[in-house]
Amino acid sequence: MSESSKQPPLNEKLVEVMVQTILRKNGVKPDEVKNNIPEEQKKMIREMVEDLKKQVADFQQNQAKDKSD
Repeated sequence: MSESSKQPPLNEKLVEVMVQTILRKNGVKPDEVKNNIPEEQKKMIREMVEDLKKQVADFQQNQAKDKSD
C-alpha cells in the first residue's frame, strides 16, 4: 500500500478529535447539532471538507516532490 493511501484515516481521526474537543469545550452536544443543521448547510460543509481534503492531498504531493528533489 502506498504511503498516501495510509494517511487519510490518520487525517480523518485527527480532525475528528479536534472537532470533538472544540465542541466539548463549548458545551455543544454533537447529537443535537446533527439533528438541527439545515440540508443546505450540510451540503456546504460536505463541499468544504472535500475541498480541504483536496488541499491536503495537494500539499502532501508537493512535500513529497520537494523531498525527492
